[in-house]
Amino acid sequence: MRRYRWITQFFIAILTLCMVQSSYGQKKEPKPPSVYKVNKKVEIPITIGLFIIHSFGFNYINDKPRLTEYEVSQLDVNDIWKFDRIATQQDADFSNQANEISDYILNASVILPALLVIDNKIRKDWFDLLVLYGETHAINTSVYITTAALADRIRPFVYNEEVALNEKMGHGTKISFYSGHVSTTASASFFMAKVYSDYHPEIGNKKFWLFGAALIPPIAVGYYRIKAMKHFPTDVITGIAIGAAAGILVPELHKIKKDKSDFSFIPFAGGMSGLKVRYSIR
Repeated sequence: MRRYRWITQFFIAILTLCMVQSSYGQKKEPKPPSVYKVNKKVEIPITIGLFIIHSFGFNYINDKPRLTEYEVSQLDVNDIWKFDRIATQQDADFSNQANEISDYILNASVILPALLVIDNKIRKDWFDLLVLYGETHAINTSVYITTAALADRIRPFVYNEEVALNEKMGHGTKISFYSGHVSTTASASFFMAKVYSDYHPEIGNKKFWLFGAALIPPIAVGYYRIKAMKHFPTDVITGIAIGAAAGILVPELHKIKKDKSDFSFIPFAGGMSGLKVRYSIR
């Protein structure tokens, strides 16, 4: 089923990472300090547990009550914000092809972070990064399922007159907000940009070019999700924001802070009164 393809690709990425790592297993080199601190005993079980819960979550949101013929007949495209209305006016004949293209880009994007192991600095921490990557997708998907379960936004194709009535009354018509395809793609591409820039602080402000490039895959997926009449532009924008946040924040929250500062502000009194201020960096 199409909505589970990204999970399959995620496990392909795991296998890819393992195979690449094994090819370097014979090399014995001193291991530099890690960039991230990962509590694998806690985070791995939680991540796996979230993925298991997701399987039930996807079933729940896709089994929402279908639209009735009367409900479909009462829908008016003019009730949609003008900015979003364009999504309802796409070519119905191209929608299936656009849907498939968005799947292809999504699947490729999920595997893309496996390329990080080419880098010598990053490869040594491949397992920690694998845990963080799984955690990123687990959190991102949890937010998506929760939002889709609470929101009942109708997909754009239901408003299109060229689409058959039986399709409009089918499953999954009330989960337009927001785009899970886009958020999953964004979480993968921004995770890759974030990790690379953390391992290479010497690139300085050039890292923003990486984050700019990270926007390309989710924008491409979002474009075809709109062409497929699966999502509105605001669904795509929201997906990019949430996916990017997951891809950046999960590594950031695990980052080891090398420079720690102490600041103390201590008044004292006795034989003489005064104020002691101390600032140090460790």
